[in-house]
Amino acid sequence: MTYTTDRTALKLNAFLQRWLLEHTVWAHSQPGWYYTPRAASDIANELLQDAEFNEIKLGSWLQSPDGVLIQTVVGQVLPQPYSIEFSVLVEAISLAAQAQRDNDRGLAAGLTVVGAATLVLLLLGILRWSHEGGTA
Repeated sequence: MTYTTDRTALKLNAFLQRWLLEHTVWAHSQPGWYYTPRAASDIANELLQDAEFNEIKLGSWLQSPDGVLIQTVVGQVLPQPYSIEFSVLVEAISLAAQAQRDNDRGLAAGLTVVGAATLVLLLLGILRWSHEGGTA
């Protein structure tokens, strides 16, 4: 599948173009002669703090993040697709997308519990009303 017209891929590409310009040393924890790569989980947490990234919705409660889409878009914005930076950014975006999906699932589960509790209360109210003769 090509991602040149995919809405999610285009949003991710635009976000990464901006994000990489604003975070020029995103991949390394120490500047200087010897660079120490940052952990993908640290970068994922940073991405999750960005409202624009969270609007992209790479992972939803019904759908796993698309790894091929993530690799393709990262390959479009990073000049060396076989570098450590490429691997770390793909992993970071995948972790952040997974966290989005897990968060959406938790929200959906919470809404289900609230809906079920409301239904039970409604049914109990109807039963009580009908037991009392059905008059207001």
